[in-house]
Amino acid sequence: MVPGVAEIPRDSALYPSALRSYFDNRPPKLWYKGEPSILAGKVLGILSARKIEPDLALKTSELLRQLGPLGATFISGWHSPLEEEALRILLSRSAHIIFCLAKSLNKFSPEVAVENLVSQGRGLLLTHCSPNAKRISRDASLRRNQLVIGLSKGLLVLSGPQGSASFKLAKLALNSGKTVFAVQHPMNRSLLALGALPASGETIQRVFQ
Repeated sequence: MVPGVAEIPRDSALYPSALRSYFDNRPPKLWYKGEPSILAGKVLGILSARKIEPDLALKTSELLRQLGPLGATFISGWHSPLEEEALRILLSRSAHIIFCLAKSLNKFSPEVAVENLVSQGRGLLLTHCSPNAKRISRDASLRRNQLVIGLSKGLLVLSGPQGSASFKLAKLALNSGKTVFAVQHPMNRSLLALGALPASGETIQRVFQ
């Protein structure tokens, strides 16, 4: 069990107001460990499909290293291989990070680096799954990804080939008026054609100014 888990009820002043409209005024309760005030900062969501190519991974690494001066908080499920690599880079650069989980915090055993980040006030463990949740379900994973989108001011898609879950989520974000960025790569061609902005340190910074 993760010690220090607390609840954010729907009527709490801490509850992110953006979720109320995103979930049709029926947002889920949230449970967290860490510093909840970082939810009110410059939050950039990160999503990636599992399918990637070596040059896309290289482009992603170069982009993430450009985002240091942004002063953003990064949120993701940090689940796919490219999301995991993004997390490794961001941890090395002392970024503020939100770990959005699709399971109860009681079932989560964070790595030492993650636990240290949380204890230092630069990290937040967050979930919509109650302490009584028994297992990870497809619905829990989908709602986790919805939380990532709903809590972020902008969404950065690293890999979103047409037909992938990341593509569908990015399309949902675009349709809801969210600013979506995509790494310039053939795998993201369809997403860029839908209206995603080419991701660069400059274009992402404009959204947070």
